[in-house]
Amino acid sequence: MFGCWQPRNARRSRGSWAFALGLLAACGHQDGIVGVQPLGAAGQPAGGFLEEFVEPNAGWLSDTVLPGAATSVGDASGSARDGHWAELRFPGHPEYGANQQVGAMFVTQLATRDRFHFGTYRTRVGFGACGANEEAVMAFLGYFNDGQDHDGDGIVDDLEIDVQAACSAPRYLYLTVFTDDEEPPQGNRFRKLTRVVDFASGDTFDTVAPDSEQYGPARNDPLLHAPELLAPDALYELGFEWHPDSLRFFLMLGDVERDLWLLSGSDRVPQLPVQVMYNLWHPDTHWYPAEGSADFPTNDVVMHVDWLSFEPE
Repeated sequence: MFGCWQPRNARRSRGSWAFALGLLAACGHQDGIVGVQPLGAAGQPAGGFLEEFVEPNAGWLSDTVLPGAATSVGDASGSARDGHWAELRFPGHPEYGANQQVGAMFVTQLATRDRFHFGTYRTRVGFGACGANEEAVMAFLGYFNDGQDHDGDGIVDDLEIDVQAACSAPRYLYLTVFTDDEEPPQGNRFRKLTRVVDFASGDTFDTVAPDSEQYGPARNDPLLHAPELLAPDALYELGFEWHPDSLRFFLMLGDVERDLWLLSGSDRVPQLPVQVMYNLWHPDTHWYPAEGSADFPTNDVVMHVDWLSFEPE
């Protein structure tokens, strides 16, 4: 165990990161959070950690914004490794339209109070499902944005290492790495790369440039042809290995660790410590390769977290 558990209700102070998100970016990029994240110490605790989510503890902060949203830690589960897991519940609201309660300011979230740096992050998670015409994003990520341009490239740093799934299309996994993002009125400039993995076919798709939202086919990997992924409510071990000049995303298929994406180059990799987060939120459109408006979920979308480990570089 590590750190601090401190639930917060939907009435947030001006110091809250979710409030800052609402002020700065009511609607960011479809695969990013975008916004100021002032929480978290500048350095990380010495050594690694293993969080089993057996009981609430001082290392985690909770955000539950919408009516019916909830997070809990220590729930009994026969599927969890030690019999307990954390649950994040994004509430269904059939009265909401596609363009209502959009974006990360309406998030259901667990986030570490501390920030962590280079090393290997592993977690075992279960994703929820929703109707094909609906959408909620479920994410495991590292994130930091203090509104500054630390690397001096003229764009505000936005550091994200994202593993995301969409409740309407569990066959896809979205891997995104942000290094910069500046939303209006300051500008509309960003640097990010995304890979989409289609486990139904083994096909992968990449964004064509760091400043583009367009995708192109990458390659077919027969080792990633696993149509049973990502079955709702099943648990999967996945994560990323983060170094100053590379990021490797991976997922366990059976007893074998399979590479999903290797991103090389220090200019493409976040360099500052990040907070670790699990969250769910509603986008108003479906994600690539789907198109069109996405309804707010009618029923609750639930994400489970069995454990999280961090091993520093």
